[in-house]
Amino acid sequence: MNTDTLILTAAEWIGIIALGMLAGLSPKLRKVRPLQFLFPHREASVTFSINIAAFVFSLLIYKYFFTEVTAFTTLNQEVLSQRLILDLIVLTVFGITLAIRKQPLRSALWGKEALRGNLEYALLIAALVIFLRGKIYTIIDGIEMAEGLALLQLLAIGLCEVSFFFGYSMPRLISRFGTRTGWVMAAFLFSLWQIIPMAVHGVVWQTAIFPILYFIGSGIVLGWTTIKSRHVLAPAVFIALSQWLFLIQ
Repeated sequence: MNTDTLILTAAEWIGIIALGMLAGLSPKLRKVRPLQFLFPHREASVTFSINIAAFVFSLLIYKYFFTEVTAFTTLNQEVLSQRLILDLIVLTVFGITLAIRKQPLRSALWGKEALRGNLEYALLIAALVIFLRGKIYTIIDGIEMAEGLALLQLLAIGLCEVSFFFGYSMPRLISRFGTRTGWVMAAFLFSLWQIIPMAVHGVVWQTAIFPILYFIGSGIVLGWTTIKSRHVLAPAVFIALSQWLFLIQ
């Protein structure tokens, strides 16, 4: 990973943070009621329990079933499919937890109130990321079918991972530990989720250093974007596009 890529990635994060500041002033998003939980300690305990179970399950799956790991910028449909399958299973568990505890989708930041504002926010994010990464003409010239499929897979993956780390987990951690601590904890969980495959399969640190830094930074930015958007859509679009633009030539 060269210096230019690092600079573009840093510029992308700065741009998204600045856009989040502007989004926080949007009347459509400001009118969305903030989440409040009656029993923050209980919510945090349930959140930790589900995440621990998800991480243990992930370790087992990657160790015994999903054995292929590729370079960060290499398009591999099998790796994306495996990742999506795992994420869908975990998302189902979080969804069942919501149903059992009789909590609305809004408590996982899937509320209708913020949807319209998030559609606009997501479009702005998409335009900004594509511009900052210098991929406008690449996309205009056309993308291959495999690249288009990868975008759909990454959008689905983004929706899953943002839903259970920042939609479900972060609001509950914030209610228990405060905004900054809950935000950082959710970002840590997201980053760790991405690092597990590399750790299980022994990727050398020279190869893994940029992905690790990228996911840590992305986790922080995702938390910020989720707080500002009050929904999972905009941050999911951000992380999907951010990862996809590494794959297209």
